[in-house]
Amino acid sequence: MMRQQGILKYLSKLPYLGEVRSKIRLQNLEQGRKIHQQNVDANDARNAARLEQILEGYTNQDGVKVPGLKDNWKEQGYNNKEIDMLEEAWSLSVIKDKETYQADKKKRRALQKEAKASRDARQK
Repeated sequence: MMRQQGILKYLSKLPYLGEVRSKIRLQNLEQGRKIHQQNVDANDARNAARLEQILEGYTNQDGVKVPGLKDNWKEQGYNNKEIDMLEEAWSLSVIKDKETYQADKKKRRALQKEAKASRDARQK
């Protein structure tokens, strides 16, 4: 848009550290940050919706219900408390954070082991 209006051609003739060019550069940087944040928020929302679909299950375009992870866990004999533990373990495995990756991995394994032990103890 700026190119079509001839602004870029005008700006290229101004000194790099000049007042006008510096103001426009700062405006562009701020506008770019806002657009980037909007994109990041939209991506996070889409990702959260997709992960929720995987967990809960959904109905596809043909009208067929696709079972989610909770449905599979319920079929395997887990109760609601154990499903909550498995859900937390699954969320730790899907959403990775570089700073806490090792701790999350240990917690995930402990939650999975605890849920399995609880189910096995209940089924005996």
